[in-house]
Amino acid sequence: MIDQLILVRHGETVHNVARIAQGWNDSALSERGVHQVKQLADRLVSFTPNALFSSSLERAMTTARAIAATTGLPIQSLDELREMNYGRWENRSFLDVRREDAEIYEKWIDDPDCACPGGESHNDVLRRFRAALQKIEEAANGTALRPVVVTHGTAIRVGATALLGLPVGASRHLAQDNAAMNVFVRRGELFVLKRWNDDSHCSTSS
Repeated sequence: MIDQLILVRHGETVHNVARIAQGWNDSALSERGVHQVKQLADRLVSFTPNALFSSSLERAMTTARAIAATTGLPIQSLDELREMNYGRWENRSFLDVRREDAEIYEKWIDDPDCACPGGESHNDVLRRFRAALQKIEEAANGTALRPVVVTHGTAIRVGATALLGLPVGASRHLAQDNAAMNVFVRRGELFVLKRWNDDSHCSTSS
């Protein structure tokens, strides 16, 4: 059973700086992002995690490798933890998407079953997150599991709605910054949020 769950977002990437949709495509961590994940890894040690899971996308794996180097935990990769597939919006500026595809963009925001063109809906991401959580629970094998889970901004925001029993649409009101950590603890059958979007370990220097 999961006793403590820490969701972390990958460090800042080159595309994050440019406000370009990444989704299932990738870009390297920026110089600042590399510094962020080292600080994040150091911070996580005090939470005594005993398992490490990561999205299979390289920006998440790069972040997970920094955590593994500090904690000594092996990385278990799960495709279900990938970011939303933005389809034809990938590698485009979100400002351009909102301006040029305004009608479908607004529907995608408002309707959790509406997929972006050639990509996924928010409910698709929700189903994947639940499947990942089930695999992580099964990995506990009767022990009290305290995993760190490295994933992505939209995946974390949508995942939080699943953990807290909120409608998936509530995810649009949740901020999630690069290299932030989010701590959930189990209380009986429920998860309780203890920390959200905590990036206090990240200094401004790079």
